[in-house]
This record gives sequence, C-alpha cells and structure tokens, in this order.
Amino acid sequence: MNKLYLCCFLLLSGAAALAQETTTPVWNKSNRILLHFTDTTGLFTQLARLFIDRGYDIYMKDRELGILRTEPRRMSESDFSNDQLAIKTIFRDSTITFSGELYSEGYSHVYKYDVVYAKKLFRANLQSWEEMQQIAALLQPASITYLTIGNSNGFQRVETYRRMD
Repeated sequence: MNKLYLCCFLLLSGAAALAQETTTPVWNKSNRILLHFTDTTGLFTQLARLFIDRGYDIYMKDRELGILRTEPRRMSESDFSNDQLAIKTIFRDSTITFSGELYSEGYSHVYKYDVVYAKKLFRANLQSWEEMQQIAALLQPASITYLTIGNSNGFQRVETYRRMD
C-alpha cells in the first residue's frame, strides 16, 4: 500500500514539474517572454511610452482587449541591413506576454519570421530577442519566464511577401 502511494506521489510530482514554465530561455525554443506583476495598473501606458521612446510606432492599441503592437522598425542604422522588428504584447490579469516578428528582405521577397531565443542564429534574430528583453526589463517585473508556443524549432520562415518595388 505504501508503495502505491509513493508511486502516485512521484508520478504526480513529475507531471507537475513538466507542466511548469521555464525560468531561463530554452535554446532554440522560447518565442515568448512572460512578465509577471503583482499589479499591471498603468503599465499599458508606460509600455506605449517605452515603445515610442525607443523609436517604434504603435500599430494597434486596444486597452479593452489588452493588445499593444508596434509597426516594424529597422533593427540597425547600417545600410547593409533591412531587417525590421515588430513587437506584439498581450496584457492578461497580472502578466504581459511579449512576442516578436522579424521581417527580412531578400532578393525579390520579404520574409517574416517568429523571433526565438537562440545564440547560434544570425545576428538579426539575436538583436531582436535582446531588444525585447531590454524593453521587458525596463518595466521592472516581479519575475520573468519564457515560453514556447507553437512549433518553434529555431528560426523558421513563416510567410513570404512579394516586394512591390
């Protein structure tokens, strides 16, 4: 009987450990940054101001639904890079979820990628992830966790757009 209780306890504790969010980014997997707060009052306006101060234009703002998104902004001032980052945030009770889309211009197409945490991918993805982390840190959350949503096995092409030059 004691063995049965012990097995059930180990099984349930193992399942609970697997269901928890990670506290550090998982290599080539995390594509969301979750900021945890005790109170999110006033953070919607503060985040909008942070975006504007960092050179982003607001694309969508809906306080009722808790959505704040930016227009794509050029990642560097270099003439050789046309990579642009758009940041999407969703406000829920006591959390704010950050995600990003990276637009990269090719020969005749514009490619849209999900921004993921990965050190070995090309520089634009790393810069995009670091930019999202810097903005998140400026909000001074109680804690930060990282999450993978969808199939994010590294840097993948999500959509392709034809350039209209």
